[in-house]
Amino acid sequence: MSNLIQYIIQDDPEEELKKKQSQTLLSRELSSRQDTDKNYKFNSRHLLENDFSHLQSKPATTARSYLSQALAKNVAKEGNKVSSALSPKPIGNNSASYKIAQNTKGNVVNDANIPSGKFSDKELSERMLPVIKDKEKPLDYVYIDTTWNKTTGAGANVDDWNTFNKVNWEVNGRPPTEAEKQAAFNIFQNEINQGRQNKDSKGNIIKNNKKASSYINYSQFRLAKGETDRLLRKHITEDIKYLQKEFPDFASYPPELQNVLLDIKFNTGNVSQENWPKLRKAIAEKNLFGDEGIIYNVHRKDVDLKRNNWVEQQIRNIKSW
Repeated sequence: MSNLIQYIIQDDPEEELKKKQSQTLLSRELSSRQDTDKNYKFNSRHLLENDFSHLQSKPATTARSYLSQALAKNVAKEGNKVSSALSPKPIGNNSASYKIAQNTKGNVVNDANIPSGKFSDKELSERMLPVIKDKEKPLDYVYIDTTWNKTTGAGANVDDWNTFNKVNWEVNGRPPTEAEKQAAFNIFQNEINQGRQNKDSKGNIIKNNKKASSYINYSQFRLAKGETDRLLRKHITEDIKYLQKEFPDFASYPPELQNVLLDIKFNTGNVSQENWPKLRKAIAEKNLFGDEGIIYNVHRKDVDLKRNNWVEQQIRNIKSW
């Protein structure tokens, strides 16, 4: 009797085989239906929008219906996970949140302040040319800066003869002769030679304290039309190359930070570790607004309040990094 009961409750091997084959065929059929279904969106960001209605038929006792419902639930569950993982994380105004707001492949944020493509030094140059031009207030004549260098335009160094000679000068609306260029160059060079002889008690050359405007009548040389912008672009291009060398990951910085570093380099001549240790440390830590953050270390002593406020506002405009 016991053998008969065991035989009755035991699964029929042939029936089990048929069931497995049926499930395999059903799985293939569902996969085919999913591939051809035009309502299905394969973008992982829209998994929750996919139409699974054709999988969720009315309850039935068949194995096909049961498997369809189970598959739909599983896909929807996985869709929730993916959608949650791809949702942008909130970014606050404190230093901690900015340190962890990485712009990685898994956390894509549509933000105009984050470079969407490959870094372009030309775009940075064109973006900053009018800004620097406005801040530097270009002069179309030759003057001597505080460090005793012949300068013109928006801070363009023309101290050596080769550079000075290649500038597109005008004298009363005409190009100057070679002799006139040499004479003008010597006028400024003689004053520079005398000025550099003045040293303090430590042997350091005393800075030139004359205002740039005081040199307006030293010569009749004036920059030709368009020469100010040409020299400014050349200056900016050289500064960008410096920044890319000084900061190997400069291309990945937020545009606003690139703007600030370029302005500092243009204005002060460097953003070295020696002269800007706190700023360099804050950049390395991606610390924007902490107690030792970037925003508190971009000010300069020798520029006006408006320029310092501009760089500070640039940092405040950074949404994520």
